[in-house]
Amino acid sequence: MASLKSLCVFLALACTACLPVRAETPWGPEQVRIVVPYPPGTEPDVLARDLGNQLAKRTGKVFVVENKPGANAIIGAGNVAKSAGDGSTLLMVDRLALVANPFLYANLPYDWRKELKPVADVGHIDLYVAVRSTLGVNDYKSFMEKARAGRGAINVGTGGNGHVSHLGMAMLAASEGVDFTYVPFKGVAPALTALLGGEVDALMAGGLVMSQQAQGGKIKVLVSGADKHSGFMPEVPTLAEAGGKPGSIPSTVFSVFAPGTMSDALAAHINKEIRTAMDDAVLRGNYGKRGVEIRVPAPEQTRAEMERDAAVYGPLIRKLGVTAQ
Repeated sequence: MASLKSLCVFLALACTACLPVRAETPWGPEQVRIVVPYPPGTEPDVLARDLGNQLAKRTGKVFVVENKPGANAIIGAGNVAKSAGDGSTLLMVDRLALVANPFLYANLPYDWRKELKPVADVGHIDLYVAVRSTLGVNDYKSFMEKARAGRGAINVGTGGNGHVSHLGMAMLAASEGVDFTYVPFKGVAPALTALLGGEVDALMAGGLVMSQQAQGGKIKVLVSGADKHSGFMPEVPTLAEAGGKPGSIPSTVFSVFAPGTMSDALAAHINKEIRTAMDDAVLRGNYGKRGVEIRVPAPEQTRAEMERDAAVYGPLIRKLGVTAQ
């Protein structure tokens, strides 16, 4: 009887050894929210949905995108900052908004340095400067000459006070020693509409919307902040080629963040999953056609670059005297 019992135990252990081994992962929750603090259909929304689909294929988890727009990303970012750091909630946001908001708002409901943890940069978008076709300038040099002569007479549309389209043009103006008058709108789309209608003279925005409108002849794209020519607007010179100071036009970087309570180990694990998920040739090609470059550095690099941005844009915002709308 004892020998029979021993044989059963042996067979049970042998069968267990034959079962497939499931790798242990620190990313536990089976459903993950990706909070996007922008409306549906915007670039970060599309990026979050594509990322969720790719991660779902890899991990078997369910990824749900939640749009929580408003207040320059504060509503969505605040929601994530107060969530559990177990990997069940992530944030897809323009990281410059997180950096700029403390200089724009007196009482933020969160401290991004303590309550939000960088996980991965995902999409980098180079910005372009365009003018209305009736402004009377043909290139970047003549645009800056007109700006110097006008001393604030050129009206620049922006996506709102403190938006990258605002801070980027202000940084460019500082590098050239010129002044612009900034006209804030509730997003880049209405600012672009104003440029097309001749209500403003210039705008800084991503290359996709610029290329589409430039084809119609209503705007002229003068210069790119990229360090090389783009695939869809190869005729547009880089800032260095146009005679400007390289680095004076920022890029938009959409990044994934987690609640600050997330462990460094889990953040590193999710970073690796994102990097692998987005390393898809078709996906990269599709984004390249839209002017989005997929780059996924380590979380430490993202934080370091954000600190450098804070050192640059903080003084710039104070100099401009900008506050939130």
